[in-house]
Amino acid sequence: MKILVTNDDGVHSPALVYLRDELEQFGDVTIVAPEREASASSHAITVHHPLRLYECTLFDGSRGWAVSGTPADSVVLGILKFGTPDLIISGINPGANLGDDVTYSGTVGAAFEAALYDINAIAVSVIDVEEPDYAEAARQTADVVRMSEQLPNPFLLNVNIPPHHNGKRRITTLGRRLWSNNVQERIDPRNKPYYWISGEPKETYDEGTDIHATNHGFISVTPLKLDLTDSSMIERLRALLE
Repeated sequence: MKILVTNDDGVHSPALVYLRDELEQFGDVTIVAPEREASASSHAITVHHPLRLYECTLFDGSRGWAVSGTPADSVVLGILKFGTPDLIISGINPGANLGDDVTYSGTVGAAFEAALYDINAIAVSVIDVEEPDYAEAARQTADVVRMSEQLPNPFLLNVNIPPHHNGKRRITTLGRRLWSNNVQERIDPRNKPYYWISGEPKETYDEGTDIHATNHGFISVTPLKLDLTDSSMIERLRALLE
């Protein structure tokens, strides 16, 4: 199996090394990731300036490839440079990508880019931001990869691993996880205003969702797809507008 690994936290994240080392049991693993932090970049690609792809030193001193762009850019250039892989894994992200987070997430955005190429993809996140256990997350990712070999192709999975999980998985839907707007205005030393966007998540805990599962100690696995069509509105709109 040929695997491409990327992330949105940058090519120097130790998570990439843990993931590569665990995935090498399946075949050849290549790391291509943004040269710097690119969280919350969603599915953005770079179209108004050139991109660079260059070899770099990873967290453990081994070699990987850095891209002067977004996670989705990394997928595009990784495919261009190394050919089409059998599987693209994006992660391991320190912090949840639950519910509505997937619309912001660069981790999930890279997986969506893989889906555009009809390549199997898995986005992986650990919910513990302060002390993420990348080794355990990599092992759990390998288990999902192993089981996913039985799935029809292509597939796109979003995996979230809670701290102190119970070792069991739940297949889930996306929950509702909206963020309260908390924009802080500050003044720089030159007396010019600047802003920090932050906020707290407002979650719903409906049974069957990724949020409910992870809050109860389960690893959530959510199948996603590119089609954003609201099928429930088709007939009503036809009656009104056609």
